[in-house]
Formats: sequence, C-alpha cells, structure tokens
Amino acid sequence: MLINVDPAGAVALTQELVRFNTTNPPGDETPVIRMLEARLRADGFETVTVPYLDGENRSQVVARLRGTGERPGLLFSGHVDVVPPGNVPWTVDAFGGEIRNGRLYGRGSCDMKSGVAALVVAAGAIARSGIVLKGDLVVAITADEERNCLGADELVKEPLFDDIGAALVAEPTAMSLYVAEKGAFWVEVTVYGKTAHGSMPQLGANAISAMAAFLSGWEQLYRTDDPVHPILGTPTLNMGVIQGGVKVNVVPDQCTIQLDMRTVPPLEHAALRAALEGLLDQVCAARSGTRWEIRVLSDRPPVSCPADSALAVAMASAVSDLGGIDPAPRGIPYCTEACVWVPVLGIPAVICGPGSPGMAHQPDEFVEVAEVELAARVYTRVAAEFLGA
Repeated sequence: MLINVDPAGAVALTQELVRFNTTNPPGDETPVIRMLEARLRADGFETVTVPYLDGENRSQVVARLRGTGERPGLLFSGHVDVVPPGNVPWTVDAFGGEIRNGRLYGRGSCDMKSGVAALVVAAGAIARSGIVLKGDLVVAITADEERNCLGADELVKEPLFDDIGAALVAEPTAMSLYVAEKGAFWVEVTVYGKTAHGSMPQLGANAISAMAAFLSGWEQLYRTDDPVHPILGTPTLNMGVIQGGVKVNVVPDQCTIQLDMRTVPPLEHAALRAALEGLLDQVCAARSGTRWEIRVLSDRPPVSCPADSALAVAMASAVSDLGGIDPAPRGIPYCTEACVWVPVLGIPAVICGPGSPGMAHQPDEFVEVAEVELAARVYTRVAAEFLGA
C-alpha cells in the first residue's frame, strides 16, 4: 500500500531537533522528549515517558501504535543526546540547523537527529493513513546513548517492549544496510607494586615494569588476525590510556591501563577476561611484591543478525528501489543501541540511517537533505510492509 509521507517534514523536524541543545553531558533531553511525545500522541500513539537518572532534565519515551497482534511488532530506535561541539571553531551555528547547498548543519544533524526525525515522520504517516497494522509499531527515543548506550540499558528494563519482532536503528550509514557490529570489551587493569628510592630499585616492586610485561604478553595472546568474521572482519586492540609513576627517581607503586578490545563472533568476553586474569597472575607471580586488579568498563557482545531476516529483506528492497543504494549487508566496528535490543529482546536488527558515519562528532557536522527525505520514505514503506498493512 502506498502511504503518503512528507519527506520535507522530516527535514524541518531535523532542524527543530538540532536547535535543542542536548549535549551530553549533561544531556538535558527532557524538553525534546516532551516535544516528540506530544507529536506522537497527537498522531494516535500510546506514549510513556520514563524518567532517566535525575528524572527532571533527562527522560526517554516509548510510543506504541497498536496493530491486530497477528504479527510481531517493529521497533523504531533513535537517541537525541549529542556529543559536545568541541574546541575547534565551527563555520556555522552548532545548534542552528542551517541549510546550505543541500546540507543541513548542526551538532547531531548526522548523529542522529535526522534519523530520529525520519523515524517520527514515518511513524506519523503510518498512523494518519488509517491502515490496519497486523503488528505494533513501537518508537523508542532514548537519552544517554553517547555514554555507551546507558539510556537504552535502563529503558529496556521497562515492560514496554513485548511482542517486538525486529529493530530498525536509524544511526548514520548513508542509508546503506548494516546487520552486524563489533563487540566492545573495555577493561581497566591496575598493577600495584612497592615504592622505593630510584637509586635502590631492588628495595621496591616496579608496577610499570610489571605492566610492561603484561602488555607485551597480552599483545601476543590477543589475536587481531583471528577469528575472521565474514562481515565484521577481525578483532582489534587499542591501548587507550596508561598512567603510572610520580617522579623519575621513585620506583612506581601503581600503573593503570585501559584497553579497548573490539570483538567479533565467536569470541566470548568471559573467556577474554579469564585469559587476562591468567596472564596477570603469571606476571605478578614472577615479580615479588606486585598484585593486580581488573575492572570492566564496557561489556557489549558483538551483534550479528541474519541478512535474510524479514526486516533486512524489506530494507534492502526499499533502499534499492527508492534510493538506488547497493543493498549488500555490511558490518560496523562500533556499537549502536542494537547491542541492547538484540541480546535483551532476542530480535534481529538493521542499522540504517541518513548521514555519513564519518561525519559523526565532527566540526561542522551535516547531513544531506536528500538522505533525510529518502530515510522518511524508506522507513514508511518498510514499516507498512513489515507490519502487514
């Protein structure tokens, strides 16, 4: 069924969303959440606003358009918090939503207020069409995604996500299809030793030396060439932060490092932690007076969804027909809220939205107006098809 959708309305809504300063921290998502909730409610959705953290300046909303229940529902997923504009001067107002030469500028225009706008406009078009859906259309707009998807972590605990069959995450992909994302296993390792005068190091236990041995060993144990996933490729390792020592002439009694491991199936994070702990035991056993602690900062398993799921097939057809985009499924090296919806709800997801992934978090962030309009058309068609209109 052909449903009338207003692509220009998605562009205008993107401008309106960009003009809300939802820089995280602190977030301040409540004003924009209230606006979106009112819009969805006016279109006929049942809405629930869920306070987040302090409950005043931060909140999230879930809206549901009821179907007959003959099919599983579809989840539209997006977040409205944004990263800070940064210290590099912009040539446009970071919160102005200005359009120049077919590009809509502003912090969050790409990541991912344009995606949210396209989802909401598509959802409204479905609701106003009066068609009878065989499954529910559920829209979840979250806070605090930029801080490791913590908002979605809290929201998914609410009893608001029953009978969902798939999730469409509108993160920027230039409207290409992504069905897999690498896991994120971040750990902080601290090695403790014993301080002493730098001229008499034998009287101390050097935490930096022990950490160096650990890091050398971990680079050997953690393979970045195996396993090879057909879409995601291979795991990666980044040693992002290291701190240790107080003065050149003092034996350091503490050294801390933070490791960022991006994983692919079938790597298990529990097995990685066990390997880390085993190596640390070995390193400290060989260095009298040292001990270790480990703290997990992020534990997001990799996500790999079927490329032939009903949602993926519908999306592939829509982006190809409406946008002339290669529908081949891809994988991304970072996390989206699919890392929450897929494992917790047990559903497949597709990540597809307007904006170039490389433009996210950049100065003079922008999204192509044509991509926002295309997203609204694609989401409308796919929702109607998936929900059996």
